Amino acid sequence: MELTAEINTALDLAAAYGFPGLRERLRLTLVETAPRILGALPERVAEASRQELERQKAVVLTGAQVVSVDAEGLNLKDGRRVPAGLKVWAAGVAAPAFLHELDGLESQRNAQLVVRPTLQTTRDDAIFAMGDCAALTLPGQERPLGATAQVAQQQAKHLARAIPALLEGRPLPEFDYQHRGALVAIGHYNAFGSLGRRGLLGGGTFIQGRIAQISYASLYRQHQLALHGFWRSLLFWASDLLRRASTPRVRLE
Repeated sequence: MELTAEINTALDLAAAYGFPGLRERLRLTLVETAPRILGALPERVAEASRQELERQKAVVLTGAQVVSVDAEGLNLKDGRRVPAGLKVWAAGVAAPAFLHELDGLESQRNAQLVVRPTLQTTRDDAIFAMGDCAALTLPGQERPLGATAQVAQQQAKHLARAIPALLEGRPLPEFDYQHRGALVAIGHYNAFGSLGRRGLLGGGTFIQGRIAQISYASLYRQHQLALHGFWRSLLFWASDLLRRASTPRVRLE
């Protein structure tokens, strides 16, 4: 979905650099197998994102399964055909394939290892999994937690506390996921999000526009800070500013 928005942005920038009528000659179609785009995000965020893509003249097809691809386009299961000279296939998040081959461990189709609330695998207490490698379905939920940085970061902090407890013979605590909101950027045009239970404006608050764009950028910087520390993150931030100031917004060669 975000790739569709970025291509839309590139089309507008290219038109501004001397390619008038480019958008009229090209059409973007997003084909999604699931009933809606951004299935891991709140429905209101997903719906606002779909409307923004359609406002940008992209065609969004949901519940559409591709059964075959040829040089001229895509064939869908319901009989529709989508003409396309350029096809980009995004298969979603999948764990490393070798996890399927680990004897005795339960895994899902996308190779994620099924874990219990303690993040231990279901068939071996000595093996833990987290992040994109783990499939954890919380009590009362129908689907596993999404493979997002927010989930992985909280699981990493949980295991950093839990494993020393295990080594000391204390019982393992269960992972308590705290949803702190969801954000998505639609190119340079717009952004949407919802705040978590600890949000400044209260849980479930819907945000969009400039405040959502700033929140999206801030979240990315927070992840950099957690991964690299203050000084290295500061160098990354400075280099990003210099790169944006010295490079064109679109490459034409």
